[in-house]
Amino acid sequence: MLVIEAILLRDGIYDKNGILKYSLIVIWTFILGYIVFLIWRLFFTKPSITLESDHVISTKHQKYDASQIECIYMNYRRIGIKLYGKRLVPMDLCFYFQRGQESAGVEAVHEWAAQNDKEVKYKFFQTLA
Repeated sequence: MLVIEAILLRDGIYDKNGILKYSLIVIWTFILGYIVFLIWRLFFTKPSITLESDHVISTKHQKYDASQIECIYMNYRRIGIKLYGKRLVPMDLCFYFQRGQESAGVEAVHEWAAQNDKEVKYKFFQTLA
């Protein structure tokens, strides 16, 4: 797609017709603006996971009941919530705390796990993208 757009842009710039030239500039501006928006959203939004009393709300705003959760993995700063029947931790259930909030956050995860009878395992885990 980018190759086709590059060919159109090259042909449009050297074309004598002004309408094609300006329409291609508008299209390229839109595409570059969208790419900047995606990069901005990727690096500057803070995803969050909410631990409620009997369920978890993931970074993709999906609700998982405590009965769907098998255990909680902790690997250094990274925390993952593993579901029953899954070998890997879904990416939207993988998170870490900011440096100033680590101790309070880990304590809250332990309290939630104890309240819902879930095991906390300190081991390496893989994520499912």
